[in-house]
Amino acid sequence: MALLDFGLDKLSTSLGLLVTFLAILLFRRRNQWRLPPGPAWIPLVGNIRELMSDPDLRIPLRRLQKKYGNIYTLYLGPIPTIVVCGYDAIREIFIKRGIEFSDRPAASLPVILFNGGKGITSVSGDIWKKQRKFILVTLRNFGFGRSKLEDKIQTEVKLFLSQIETLNQTPFKMMTPIQTGVGNVISHLVFGGHFIHNDSRFIQMMDGFESLLHYASNGSLVTFMPILRFFPGDFFGIKNIAKKMQVVKDFVNELIEEHVKKFDEGNIEDFIDAFISEMKKQNDGENNIFTKEYLAPIIMDLFIAGTETTSTTVTWASFYLATRPDIQSQIFEEIKAIVGIERLPSLQDMHSLVYTEAFIMEVLRMSNILIISVSHAPVTDVWIRGYHIPKGMQIFPDINSVLSDPAVWGDPQNFRPERFVSGEGSLLTPDEFIPFFTGRRNCLGESLARMELFLFISALVQRFEIMPPEGETLDIKDVDGIFGGTHAPKPFYIRAISRQAKEMN
Repeated sequence: MALLDFGLDKLSTSLGLLVTFLAILLFRRRNQWRLPPGPAWIPLVGNIRELMSDPDLRIPLRRLQKKYGNIYTLYLGPIPTIVVCGYDAIREIFIKRGIEFSDRPAASLPVILFNGGKGITSVSGDIWKKQRKFILVTLRNFGFGRSKLEDKIQTEVKLFLSQIETLNQTPFKMMTPIQTGVGNVISHLVFGGHFIHNDSRFIQMMDGFESLLHYASNGSLVTFMPILRFFPGDFFGIKNIAKKMQVVKDFVNELIEEHVKKFDEGNIEDFIDAFISEMKKQNDGENNIFTKEYLAPIIMDLFIAGTETTSTTVTWASFYLATRPDIQSQIFEEIKAIVGIERLPSLQDMHSLVYTEAFIMEVLRMSNILIISVSHAPVTDVWIRGYHIPKGMQIFPDINSVLSDPAVWGDPQNFRPERFVSGEGSLLTPDEFIPFFTGRRNCLGESLARMELFLFISALVQRFEIMPPEGETLDIKDVDGIFGGTHAPKPFYIRAISRQAKEMN
């Protein structure tokens, strides 16, 4: 027993010396770097106490902004991180000086689990520029962001509406049918294929993505302190997430191998084919980014960007439709007057359906899917507002600080689509409306997301009246929200009443 006590004493002393050494080292570095102000931090665990003081991440972030200003320093575990708040600071850093802040920091644990740090969202410098150029050119050739993709989206919209019709007013979770619909749009572009409803491979893929994006407070703790993933067992859930992500990776690699076996240079049908074609042309040795090692992570990035955020936004939209029948009625009357009820709304109707578009914009603002945008890093040592920020340091743009700013929106806590409609009845798009972020590394899939949101939501309101389950009410206090990689609502049920059937009765 004495030996055990002695061993524990030595371990405690060693840990104490290590913590003290790290504290001194980081303190010296912070002074040397002249970082922005921030709360006092604890070696190894950083500012976890402040960030986890409320399950709603927006609340501690607003407290810190109020106390330390629009640029402050947080420690995520032992890693210093700069948080940028407010539109003026975000515009100055990520638009005016966007080239200087266009890198990504070293990949975090969730990124490594997801794409190994090789996806388009994770890479920097020449690799990022080459990847982004190739991806944009290739996807545009397949209709990305253009009206010629509309036919594929409309096919999925019709299947989405049919699925809801078969429910026959039974309460359901919107996330289930919408994930299949928007997932198939990106699948056409990337895989050249189509998932049927309840496809087991699709369900496993979505489960893996959701687990990684929405893992709750225990998982977040490992993000701040990656060393915890080596603890015995799986108290933090990381090993389970890693297994799920491996299933996703295996599926993606199977699709790649299938494409390689049947590849025909004269018949390029989807993104994977185009990438394989480029693989055969490129021969840059160590600098070659057109390899299978890069292809799988890019596919995973494209797929999650093309499904998760759009599905979550439509789910939020269904909540606001169900809880604001006055707004839903106004959207329907606009669609009925301009489009009618015989055909589905098309992209050509988008500019005419001003209130419908304003509703979608208010859903994006109010739900604020990305509370914090993907992290950036300076490409070299920089000075900003008197602070010295070293190359590669992690920088988080706080999008919520802009989309919920009372100085910009007046009453940001109220759901009010009219804020995006001018006195003359035209659509207003303030500079501060940045749900897809802004600057050089804004969301790659913004144009596709806007197309999908308009076509799915307008068709949904045209064909169905969205209501809470019979005898129940929905309240934002019960639904808001899950804070992980995205800000998702807690699970809730709605009913969809066919407008045609309602009129017949």
